[in-house]
Amino acid sequence: MDANQQELTKMMLQATLLANLALLKEQMPAIYDVFRDYTPSDTGVAIDEASNINLYNKDKFVYQENPKDFAHKQVAEFLAEPLYFKFIIQHQDDDSIVFEHAALLKSIYNVRKAETDNKINNPAEEKRLDFVCVLGGGLGYQIEELFNKKDVLNVLLFEPSKDTFYALLHCIELKPLFDKCTANGGQFSIRVGGSEDGVINEISKILFENGHFNISQVLFLKHYDSPLIEKTVERIRGIGHRWAAGWGFFEDEIIGISHTLANLNAKFPVLKKPELVNNSLRQHPVYIVANGPSLDSAIEFLKTNQNNIIIISCGTALRALLSNNIKPDIHIEMERTAGLLEWVESINRTSGLTIKLDEINIIALNTVYDNILKRFKSAHLLSKVNDAGGRLIRALDTKKQFTYPDYSNPTVSNTALATAIELGFEDVYLVGIDLGFESKEHHHSKHSIYFDNDFKHKKVVEKGIEGAFVVKGNFTEEVFTTSIFDSSKGNLELLLQKNLNVKVFNTANGAFIRYTEPKHIKDINDIKAIANKQDRIASLLNKATSLEQLSPYNIESKMDVIKSKTKYALEQLLAYTSVSFNSREELADIFNIQNKSLLTLKNGNADDIVVYWLIQGSFRYFQAYIMTSSYYYSDLEKRAGFINACVDAFNEHMKGIYLEFIENYNKPSKI
Repeated sequence: MDANQQELTKMMLQATLLANLALLKEQMPAIYDVFRDYTPSDTGVAIDEASNINLYNKDKFVYQENPKDFAHKQVAEFLAEPLYFKFIIQHQDDDSIVFEHAALLKSIYNVRKAETDNKINNPAEEKRLDFVCVLGGGLGYQIEELFNKKDVLNVLLFEPSKDTFYALLHCIELKPLFDKCTANGGQFSIRVGGSEDGVINEISKILFENGHFNISQVLFLKHYDSPLIEKTVERIRGIGHRWAAGWGFFEDEIIGISHTLANLNAKFPVLKKPELVNNSLRQHPVYIVANGPSLDSAIEFLKTNQNNIIIISCGTALRALLSNNIKPDIHIEMERTAGLLEWVESINRTSGLTIKLDEINIIALNTVYDNILKRFKSAHLLSKVNDAGGRLIRALDTKKQFTYPDYSNPTVSNTALATAIELGFEDVYLVGIDLGFESKEHHHSKHSIYFDNDFKHKKVVEKGIEGAFVVKGNFTEEVFTTSIFDSSKGNLELLLQKNLNVKVFNTANGAFIRYTEPKHIKDINDIKAIANKQDRIASLLNKATSLEQLSPYNIESKMDVIKSKTKYALEQLLAYTSVSFNSREELADIFNIQNKSLLTLKNGNADDIVVYWLIQGSFRYFQAYIMTSSYYYSDLEKRAGFINACVDAFNEHMKGIYLEFIENYNKPSKI
């Protein structure tokens, strides 16, 4: 390359940089602010001996061949054998299915299995790729080549190095790539630097904004190896399942509404904001006790010190404590189905217990069955934030006095920690919150119902443990865990990250929980006496809860509005899919529009948000599963027929569940 050509190349590189900066200023101002006056430290774009535009790092060129040729080969290899994440649903056995949504999802699976070989050969063979994560930008030529070979709807570009991304800004024009995505209703997102968790969160954000049906196949184009990219891939393998966790179904929310109304009718008061509560016990430590295997080694400590520590029991840990004559100060429940009553009543059937349920205070999520709460000494409600019943309370709360903590599920340990923080406690010990186990045979406390000879749910528990995987341990190098335990751990960490003023010690020999300090229970000493503990707990719960604004008239008036708005929203949403689809791409485009319409409810007024939480989970699950199942069909005509049959069945399902809602919202739940 002569001097004139070299100068011309440099001018083109500069022009590309300026064009990209202009785009970033308009579309991604936060990234623009980083790179508008950027000076690279050790990596930059340069012209190599073969006159190729190359990446220069630590006194040598990164690409050992023409970077464009390398990119073309890489894309060809990616399209032939992509790395991808697939959405999966674990179906129940037929005799265990109670809900209509579970039956319909299983029927979709059965049809797919009967009509195909039940395998996805290569999702990159699709006419359009709906979601591609590019891990490592390099000079960006692989992204251009991907767009030359395929239509792409959503892209996330993750470049760990700021220097390398700055080099990329000189080499490819981003605007045509942005425009292609947005023209199809998708988006082109960029993340530079940060952590592997930042990538996970960015993917979650894209799925939320553009529809979780895009989780059906998320493809990963890895451009180069780096420690952070490898950690990102491993993190996705480890916790990618959280992207599809806890959406709930319309039928679940009907139960939640029914139980919420029954609890309010029973005059169970709702927990107020922490700033409205003066907790005179806040300086005393709270021991949150769950039913993990390590509870067994903590029993003697709890028994010896119970008069001078505050004990909050979680779910099935209650019987383990009572069997050892340990009385919790507050019990926590969070499961919504009435079937939980059987577990609670097993305590009354346990011989030799001297402490009765009617001597114990309970705080439960608003969704818990009222006949459970009525068995306790005093009952109080914690509003579940991402829940139709919790949002109903919020819609009634015009004075904004109640509290709505994030991360109160998916397990009762999450509810308990959220409750302790909302009550104002700042010194917390986790006991038996293992969220994992060293041995698959010792998965809960030996004192609990799980090890009773006549426990009839043994097979269900054992099946949940079959898919256990390994995570970092609290005191040991690693322990087994399950998807639900891992999701619980993730939400505990998110809650603690928001409340760094709360000091939390983890005494459990289970999964390591970030933002906690590992501490063996035998090393806890210097326990100060608590005078009049029971009276002070009762006073705290009385001050911390209220029924103001929750009169029967206010509730029924609000429900009339909710029923009407739900009908209107479903008519609008189902109208989008009341058409015939010729391809998977057409379905994805309509699902995208449907998702945007759902999000307008989420961003609406308090009543709209109740409607959103009533129906959003069913739309997300069925969109994702119908889309996932469509990939199993290589015969495009059969695929279209399958898609239309699934969508029609879903539309009828939602109409039927709406009728169930308006007929049964204020009646006892069916399960």
